Amino acid sequence: MLAAAWSVAAFLLLPAYAHDLWLVPPEAAAAVKSPVQVAIAVGMDFPNSEDAPDPAGMQGRVVGPDGAPRPLSSWKQLREQKRTLVEFTPADPGAHLVYLETQPKRIELQADQFNAYLLHDGLPQVLAERMDKGEMGRPAVERYSKYVKALLPVSGHRGGTAATWRAGQRLEILPRSNPLELQPGDTLEVQVLFEDQPLVRANLCWDEPGNGEDFSGQTWTDAGGVAVVPIARRGLMTLRLIHMTRPQEEEYEWESFWSSFTFRVE
Repeated sequence: MLAAAWSVAAFLLLPAYAHDLWLVPPEAAAAVKSPVQVAIAVGMDFPNSEDAPDPAGMQGRVVGPDGAPRPLSSWKQLREQKRTLVEFTPADPGAHLVYLETQPKRIELQADQFNAYLLHDGLPQVLAERMDKGEMGRPAVERYSKYVKALLPVSGHRGGTAATWRAGQRLEILPRSNPLELQPGDTLEVQVLFEDQPLVRANLCWDEPGNGEDFSGQTWTDAGGVAVVPIARRGLMTLRLIHMTRPQEEEYEWESFWSSFTFRVE
């Protein structure tokens, strides 16, 4: 009972910044030579956005079926609509990958806030370390950055190199096959890379709309950083994870890296 009560109380103290960041493909079909808008959303209820993320400090690109990265043509922050849009105009049919990253930010958290964040966001190993070392009452200073990707077809075509293209992000979810070609009942194998190396024992979660602040499921990566995700239904889907290190720098003790990969199952 004590553990359950602490879990509920801790969740209520979850810091406002501890939100996932997603790139959400448009519902309308994308077409060659027509502008395509992809939404940047932030929140805990996928894919609903609680705010319009500030594009300042973000950088991103788009990769087409030829595997060549190109700049995004515009960034629009729509505060009243609680979303930010990035835009590109595809030249060729096929899968396109939009990706971006945020500049690192620093935050100070009270002990209960930090513990709640670790509990809710899939970092039980860090919470266990704090317990083992008697640090549950210790505040935390953390630096964090986010790395997000979205894959979408253009002109009805799903092929090309973009589907499994490696963006070189510091933390990256890399599909081993084309997610756009999957059907309900299939599985998707992905590899998680951190600083170009397989990330072992990472807590990978997946989600579809309608789950509120819960995830549809979760698993752990193996010794090669690989995890297998079930495809349960058609529609929007995201994969996400957080990796945390403890560099104990002068300005921050912890550093976290957030990643998400979003696509639609047709």
